[in-house]
Amino acid sequence: MKHHYVPQFLLRRWANAQGKVQNLSVRRGRLVCSARMPEYTGYENGLYAIVASSLGLSPDHLERSFFSPIDNDAAKVLEKFEQHAEITADEHRAWTLFLSSLRIRQPDVLAHLRKQGIALLRATLAERDKDTLPEGWPSTEEWFAQNFPGALDAAPLLHWLPDMIRQDGVMDAFAGLRWWFREFDSAGPSLLLSDLPIHWEGGFHNPGFMIQLPVGPHRVFFGARSAETEQLLDQLPPADLTERINRTSIAASAQRLWALDKEEALALIGANLDILGANVTPFGSIMPTG
Repeated sequence: MKHHYVPQFLLRRWANAQGKVQNLSVRRGRLVCSARMPEYTGYENGLYAIVASSLGLSPDHLERSFFSPIDNDAAKVLEKFEQHAEITADEHRAWTLFLSSLRIRQPDVLAHLRKQGIALLRATLAERDKDTLPEGWPSTEEWFAQNFPGALDAAPLLHWLPDMIRQDGVMDAFAGLRWWFREFDSAGPSLLLSDLPIHWEGGFHNPGFMIQLPVGPHRVFFGARSAETEQLLDQLPPADLTERINRTSIAASAQRLWALDKEEALALIGANLDILGANVTPFGSIMPTG
């Protein structure tokens, strides 16, 4: 079951006339490229299946019922942005939710919740059982194992994943930024899309906090806390800004990048292999273990 951690509506924006995107990755020390339909890249098999299977639901339930609505709403908002149409308060919240989801839906976050989240939950239940369970009774973990196998494994994903995406501090930080787009000449160099599409610099409460998200081969979304940051980015020459964005995407790539033009991307990434993945920070390394 293909569970996409990079939204398909974003990937489609890099598709060529045949509807395929250029998928680039390093294998055995060699940069390789293949053309793929958006539905056949940017996914991991069964990424969210543990939640659904534990609850007797379809393996793609979480993607269809949670992430797909987020992406569908965001795609509509992005179309309005590109038409320079005014967005509503609900659409502002929808785009904010989408921005917040882009980091949390990544495979390393799911792996952390599966491992550390489950370990923390079991330790918490065991500690509570010591004070509340009568002697001879099965532990809470044993009771769930007998009556609802897999439910405890699903709990951290089912409850914490949505809460992490809707976390007030993150939502407020993104929603309070100055939002704008920068467009580039289609005849010039095109932008890359990383498997971690959103990039931010500075702390959430830092005056210099900013985010960037390529939303097409020649268009990027920016958010900034200060007018000074917005002015600085807008004053950069197109070629310099495109190079800056692409180098950021290369440094943020955990496994792969996507491009519109194969030869252009091979040359660009090949010239910057020394920074490939340099800024990747596994989610588990920045979270407490319990």
